[in-house]
Amino acid sequence: MVNGAPGSAWASLVERAGGAAAPAGARADGGADAPAGARADGGADAADLQVFGTPADDDPTPLADDHLFDLASLTKIFTTVAALRLVDAGAVDLDAPVADALAVGIGDRAGAITLRQLLTHTSGLPAEGGAWRTGLRGEELRAVVLRSALLAEPGAAHRYSDVGFIAAGELLERVSGRSLTELVDEVAALLGATSLTWTPEVDRTAATEVQPHRGLVRGEVHDELAHALGRPAGHAGLFGSVHDVAALARMVRDGGLGADGRVLSSESTRLMTTPAAPADGYAQAVGLRVRDRSWMGGADAVGHTGFTGTAFAVSRAGSVGVLLLNRVHPTREGTDVAAVRRAFFAALP
Repeated sequence: MVNGAPGSAWASLVERAGGAAAPAGARADGGADAPAGARADGGADAADLQVFGTPADDDPTPLADDHLFDLASLTKIFTTVAALRLVDAGAVDLDAPVADALAVGIGDRAGAITLRQLLTHTSGLPAEGGAWRTGLRGEELRAVVLRSALLAEPGAAHRYSDVGFIAAGELLERVSGRSLTELVDEVAALLGATSLTWTPEVDRTAATEVQPHRGLVRGEVHDELAHALGRPAGHAGLFGSVHDVAALARMVRDGGLGADGRVLSSESTRLMTTPAAPADGYAQAVGLRVRDRSWMGGADAVGHTGFTGTAFAVSRAGSVGVLLLNRVHPTREGTDVAAVRRAFFAALP
């Protein structure tokens, strides 16, 4: 446990609308002030940054604000931004069938799947591609995942789908002639997310799970499917610091402007914050979730979470919150952090 949450590492940042910072030492679980040794250092306003714990149970190095976390499904939002940049450039149409460039899915009307549906989890594709459990790896596994059977007609229902974002990442490579790594690196440069990477140095990362077939996972993607695919995929695999994720959140808040230039048009940024499909307890925009009370509490906000313990939200009033945990370290069992997240993000004005 660290600061009231499972795992060994906690890094958080809050920028309140109007420039006021979160109180230093505040615990997201509503407990007493932070324990001795907690630090709030760095950033535009030192009081808004909270760093607790160590990178791993067996590594006593104090966690720093530049340590990298396995961002898990926050990767989807960087993929979304890369996709919308290509939409802005006219290289791909959100509403054209992707089949012209990439065959995705098997079933009635699979050829009608669009990029918008992939980015809003309404393509009809399943949640995950479980073929990695059979021993398939690399490009053979990727081909099987991309040809997953549809569970619903495209556009008919919302179903959160890693497969859809793997397909989105592959589509971006096909239509741009560039690797997903290059496309995301371009996004990161404009955001000012200077340490975002697919290939981190092990000792600069927060550890995740001890898995039966891999041992302690540190410095490699935790997601089993992403690991088995063997190269960057659109659903998971990026590592970043609390500052990298905050840079992404600020871009959403600031209408597409990054620290080092315009990342997205204002129109594309609005797509990320405007409900496009009803989901289970929240509304789904392009990439982001809208008012997901299961982890945002009562905040009127958009944002996303990652399985490893990562999350960020941007409130309608303009506040930004980032909470990075390695809650699956050393095990995912009994490590639900929904209440911790609700307490943390509910404070966003």
